[in-house]
Amino acid sequence: MSTWLGASTVTGNLRDADCQKIKAFSFGGTGFDAKTFPVLAGFIDRGKIKVEYDSAKDGQAEYDYATNTIILGFRWAIDEVKNALIIHECTHAVYDVAKSKMTTAISESIAYIVQCQYLIIKRGEGGKRLSSTNAAKDLVFKLAWNIAAELQVNGKAPGKSEQAALQAAVSQHPFYMAKSAGDAGFDGV
Repeated sequence: MSTWLGASTVTGNLRDADCQKIKAFSFGGTGFDAKTFPVLAGFIDRGKIKVEYDSAKDGQAEYDYATNTIILGFRWAIDEVKNALIIHECTHAVYDVAKSKMTTAISESIAYIVQCQYLIIKRGEGGKRLSSTNAAKDLVFKLAWNIAAELQVNGKAPGKSEQAALQAAVSQHPFYMAKSAGDAGFDGV
């Protein structure tokens, strides 16, 4: 079920001035630029991308490229961590709109870096990083946070070794382990 409140929350995040402070970068041969976020908001406004609530997601979120739907496990974002998660999923939607070809590992790596940049902007340079009690998940957060901090604070793009380390960590993440080397599946909206 599509929700007006969910769509409003997502488009509000995409149009937030802080989103435009996310630094552009390239990862695994794929570029990212936050200037695409207001364009994505327009796709949501026009119903080309749906936003739905699913209580089974229980606080999580995902982008389903097959149905062009951002699925939220919460009715509204009450904190910056949930807003950062929305930005992560919107990053996948941007690549789906563009029919970008990349592996799941690259797609997730980029989305985690964008998510972390957004949170660094919201919390400030010394803000607490995203973390998990699961070691494999936490390593992804740690590496993406370090790359995001270098981008935000020093304007330094991730080098080949940082990119390889993050892709390897994503490949060990329990959500992506089985599909990390496969195509992300972005087929357009």
